[in-house]
Amino acid sequence: MFLEIIIENNDSETPSVDELGEWADNYGLTMPVLADEGESVLYSYATGSIGLPYTVLLDRGVVVDSVGSASVGEMDDLLAQ
Repeated sequence: MFLEIIIENNDSETPSVDELGEWADNYGLTMPVLADEGESVLYSYATGSIGLPYTVLLDRGVVVDSVGSASVGEMDDLLAQ
């Protein structure tokens, strides 16, 4: 399953549920769209430890692989492993 995580809204704040829904509608997303409420992704970006966009493969909540920016084909390949 793919998830979209939005780190902040246009006001540099955690996005609301309504804003997440608008984002999904605007871009035709069918995957769950979540807010970075604990700002862990934002913190990692701000400290330079990751770049955006950033792709992480999770298995039951455990990070299996992190590949930075990935195409849909690359994500499909990761899921097939």
